[in-house]
Amino acid sequence: MRTTDVIVACALFCVPGCGKQSSPRASEPSTASADTVVVAPPPTSTPDAAPSVAKANVFHPDDDPACVDLSTLTSETRMWQVAASPQPHRRKVTALWPTLPPTCRGGTFYLVAAELVGRATDAKLISADGAVVIHSSTEALARGLASEPDHPPLLAHLAFAADLVPGQGPPLPDGACARARARDTWTDYAAYVCALTAIHAGDGAAALTELERIHSAVAFPDLQVRRAQALALAGKPKEAQALAKPAAAALAKAPTRFDLTPAAIDALKKKLAMP
Repeated sequence: MRTTDVIVACALFCVPGCGKQSSPRASEPSTASADTVVVAPPPTSTPDAAPSVAKANVFHPDDDPACVDLSTLTSETRMWQVAASPQPHRRKVTALWPTLPPTCRGGTFYLVAAELVGRATDAKLISADGAVVIHSSTEALARGLASEPDHPPLLAHLAFAADLVPGQGPPLPDGACARARARDTWTDYAAYVCALTAIHAGDGAAALTELERIHSAVAFPDLQVRRAQALALAGKPKEAQALAKPAAAALAKAPTRFDLTPAAIDALKKKLAMP
């Protein structure tokens, strides 16, 4: 082979792979600012056509080994809600939350902020670096949605709030069901979001299917209420009525959390009384 032929062949071999920059790790958010994450644009088609929106957002700090404290934050928050002696757990949450770095400030971080500020007396929460200042649970939820718009537990709380007190919190985004389902974790929360979406669409059968996918009722004090709603929509009023007392009992025993207020419980009981 001539020397010129060798040069041409090497050049052709190099073109497809040369000069490509390596892609950033999925766990690394944009570095535009200390607490800013680029939010993907809303879907332009039907509400359930949003998996691409969820996948486009690569800021998933709960999956980042550098953010292992988020798991501790979640478990301590849960113990604060259910433990017979909640104060030690509340103190741990209060001490840990401000220390989390910007790379860990996603849905979980802001959900815990909503819990903290929603049950505080002074209603002001500040991160250790001063970059995050939260004055209300509504603000915390809005910032969480902006930072991680496909976070299933966050979407579940938005769905819960929007269903009971529309307009007093961030609206559930279009395609929330598909956004939540696109994640590989928190499948119970995704099913809850999809069930409420189906209930609002008047599709009782689809709602029942989604509710059956929820394996643990611990995070959903209104689960029996939703089953009663779905049964009624599916044309099964007797089965729905049979759930009225168990649903009310579950609400009465539910752990305290920032969005399960007395007004929210009353609104849920009214749903049980609806034909």
